[in-house]
Amino acid sequence: MKIILSHDVDHLNWKEHYFRDLYLPGTLYRNTRALLNGSIDIKLYIKRLRLRGNINSLSDLVKFYEQKELKATFFFGMANALKLSYHHKEAAPWIKMLIENGHDVGVHGIEVKNGKNIKYEYESFKQLSGLESFGIRTHYLRLSGYTYSQFEQEGYTFDSSVQGLFFPFKIGSMWEIPISIMDASLVKNFMTNLNEEEWKSKSQNVLESAEKMGLPYFVINVHDNYLSPEYNTIKSWYVNLVEDLQNKGYEFITFKEAVAELQSK
Repeated sequence: MKIILSHDVDHLNWKEHYFRDLYLPGTLYRNTRALLNGSIDIKLYIKRLRLRGNINSLSDLVKFYEQKELKATFFFGMANALKLSYHHKEAAPWIKMLIENGHDVGVHGIEVKNGKNIKYEYESFKQLSGLESFGIRTHYLRLSGYTYSQFEQEGYTFDSSVQGLFFPFKIGSMWEIPISIMDASLVKNFMTNLNEEEWKSKSQNVLESAEKMGLPYFVINVHDNYLSPEYNTIKSWYVNLVEDLQNKGYEFITFKEAVAELQSK
């Protein structure tokens, strides 16, 4: 079983949320509630409400992966919805930086039904990245009855919007490579769950189940903005998970490499 590391880039900077959506009041509400019920302390509360500068942890992740000699796949939004509010052109320098550092990038898709809008996101990313071949993961893992065929017809080489322990399967010429584990669904109340042992045990259980099934790929999806001091439990869990997998001798590959393997069989 090979490990695929991936990140959904939902946020770039705090300023993109000032007047475009309700992410800021939502952040205030969630953390105030967590403070009042004792899930987080006042120091962490204040740290999380420092609403300026970058939200993303992309630069830190690049440094981390450079130290570990690993590559990951990062999915960027080309349209807006559900608290993803940056303009796609604002992602251009980040996409360029990641490509220059040897990482893969893809589309964090918003549209799942309208063919014209799906095409717009595909073409926008193609122009920004300069890539001819790339994949998609939908925002909030949204899918419709038509999404698979439309993504395949547009030219995406893979999709990773299905979550669960499933073998890769093909839709036309496009591969579906499911997410095995994701931060937002691994533990209850993940943004305020500071019990790192629970994080570790839950991920270990999923890993063992995947091994027993004989899955060829184990896909890890963690939103990059949670790999920060404001969410140190998630960051610590992820760093330890990656290091543990390396120490156990697992091979790490990217989606692009996985697709090449699947196509060759």
